[in-house]
Amino acid sequence: MTRSEVEVTELLQRARAGDAPALDSALREMYDALHRLADARLRQNQSERTLSATALVNEAYLKVFGGQAGPSWDDRGHLLGVMARAMREVLIDAARRRQAAKRPQDADRLQLTEIAVGLGADVDHAALVEALDLLETLDPRQARIVTLRFFVGLSAEQIGAALDISPATVQREWRMARAWLQRELDI
Repeated sequence: MTRSEVEVTELLQRARAGDAPALDSALREMYDALHRLADARLRQNQSERTLSATALVNEAYLKVFGGQAGPSWDDRGHLLGVMARAMREVLIDAARRRQAAKRPQDADRLQLTEIAVGLGADVDHAALVEALDLLETLDPRQARIVTLRFFVGLSAEQIGAALDISPATVQREWRMARAWLQRELDI
């Protein structure tokens, strides 16, 4: 171990014994190492373009030290390992937020009442049954979704649970089936 690593380990041991300023000193000593670690993580994760190395260090710091009780560290390596894990979690959270932003928002989702209005009283029920039979041969899952949603009145979550698919998949399939039915029935 280098002199700096030994000093940081000693500061962490003093912090564990109750010397609060020792932890601050240890973190100041380690900042460059943490910044290099964050920079390396960001280079590994090419898809992350919204965080800088400094922001990643700060987010990881908040993740690790944001709790009620301060954690205790064995040595400098232990603290680096915990911070590296926190950085990974921050990057995963950022990726999840980006993915969530790509999903359709509630305003983009079609509701049951929209298809009910489209398939109002003036719809030829024989044509509807025929269209559903044809949809069954083309895409059985979409036909089941239409049946469960339109005729039984289940929500996307309930249909997803019944068919063992995600509610997002139910919504996507529902939109496609609805568009197909409207085209087939000339609505």
